[in-house]
Amino acid sequence: MQTLTIPASVTKRKQACKSCRQRKKKCDLENLDFLQLPGSNFDLFVARTTEYPSTISTQHAETATDQQNVMDNFRLPPHELLQELVQLFFDHLYHMFPIFHRGSFETLLQEGILEKESPLILYAICCVAARYHPDASVQKRGKDWYAQAKFNYDLTQRDPHPALRTIQAALVLILHAYTTGDFSAGWLFLGKAWRQAVALGINRMDASNAVSPGMKPMGMHAGVQNRHCQEKPEVSRAVKEEYRRTLWLMFAMDRNMAWPTAWFNTVAELHFKIDIPIADTTFQAMDLVQDHKTFENATFTPNFNRLIEGTSLAKDPHNIFHYICIAHVLLGRVSELVHSLHHVPGSPEYANESAELDSHIIKFQLSLSRNAISVFQAAVEDRAHVVWLQVMLNTCTMILHYHNSDDTNGLSTLPPFVLAVTAARNIAQIVKDASRISTDLLMSAHIASSLYVAACILVIEWRITGDDALRRIIELFELVFDRMNEVFVFLGIKFKFALEHDMRKSKEELAELRLRGFRGLMADCTKWTHVKEEVQRRGLLIDIT
Repeated sequence: MQTLTIPASVTKRKQACKSCRQRKKKCDLENLDFLQLPGSNFDLFVARTTEYPSTISTQHAETATDQQNVMDNFRLPPHELLQELVQLFFDHLYHMFPIFHRGSFETLLQEGILEKESPLILYAICCVAARYHPDASVQKRGKDWYAQAKFNYDLTQRDPHPALRTIQAALVLILHAYTTGDFSAGWLFLGKAWRQAVALGINRMDASNAVSPGMKPMGMHAGVQNRHCQEKPEVSRAVKEEYRRTLWLMFAMDRNMAWPTAWFNTVAELHFKIDIPIADTTFQAMDLVQDHKTFENATFTPNFNRLIEGTSLAKDPHNIFHYICIAHVLLGRVSELVHSLHHVPGSPEYANESAELDSHIIKFQLSLSRNAISVFQAAVEDRAHVVWLQVMLNTCTMILHYHNSDDTNGLSTLPPFVLAVTAARNIAQIVKDASRISTDLLMSAHIASSLYVAACILVIEWRITGDDALRRIIELFELVFDRMNEVFVFLGIKFKFALEHDMRKSKEELAELRLRGFRGLMADCTKWTHVKEEVQRRGLLIDIT
């Protein structure tokens, strides 16, 4: 039985039950409907007795103790352990969540401010960092902290407070849900987080007529204020930079969750006006209290050619996250075309849009310097992001050219599927290069779906052509999924089981998958049925949604 506690950020009025509010009496929270869980005594009151302990009395005491232990599992860990988990988060997971100013975050943690103002972000960080702790008992509590974080986030409203920490926590939970098989929760949390950002005006923070953090919304009547939207001193540029990074990561995660599912993008590009973040080294060196005017953000524009021209700002100091943001703009547009309900491969409209996107991919790749292309020439702190960037750019090529249309509109003299195979081979080479440095560079949930699709394309090509060299490349992907299984609860075995299912298909079935194009590949749900059956057969305690 999961015992969940109400976060301090929920007001007393929201905590009070309806009957107590109607009688205008103080509510002691004993009769809240959503806390009436059978068999759980939330008060945990154990009456004192002077009698000699009997069998019945000791059983009652043991039950109360067990319930207390259960409740302890859902509380934040002691401060010392909490600091350890936050440090593990920054050491092992920051490359996946490059949205936190480490110095200020650790200061707020040390002073106890985060525990009071935003326990949600701490629960979220604890649940993902627990697996890196050497103590098995701490690792086990990761599930409880995840449950508590989900419970807390479910309670947040349209205009959460504190806004930044709430949305950051949502992003951590979304990616964790994806790695644990709780895909439904992650998908819904993404939609909620975006709506919250829109309600707060963060999505327009760099528009000339924007409602941004620290500004009064347009149309607000004079004298009408609330704690989230009232006019207050302008926040520093450094704090705004943390907002920018948070919203751009949301944008990237949205694109990365949409293309493998054939579902539409949640974050609307036309309603997203946020400048592209500055380099991480500059960001981390900033003082979040003082104002800073020594840097310039590249403006986000729908014109992709202008976006490429703006990459000159990403070269000094080097800013791989800038490139990653642009790559996901491109990924979103490719995905919208491929999954469009209006255009099909072979139609003139599809061919024209495909040709334009293909030219964008080529031009963008050519605009990148070597330290944004080669993991060997990248700075040590940039290597994981270079892997992320190059995998996503090749993903754009894979899904754009995974079709068998004869109408290539002059894109290439090669059949489109050959270009998809080439991109899949490129991803395999990235896997090889990264593995020569450290397999940790590949332990990112952001690239897992791309690795799987690349492996699928190579399986099809291997079985149709009979090229055994491709089989050896496919084995590399299997090994990567094995390593992911050691880091993530479900992500690695999910794709390994799916890949095993694909490899058992007949040559005729794989040829059919090739003819059906990328849409057809994504519509093949037999692999996911196989994954669920395999999980059940092995007795793995994973709730796949």
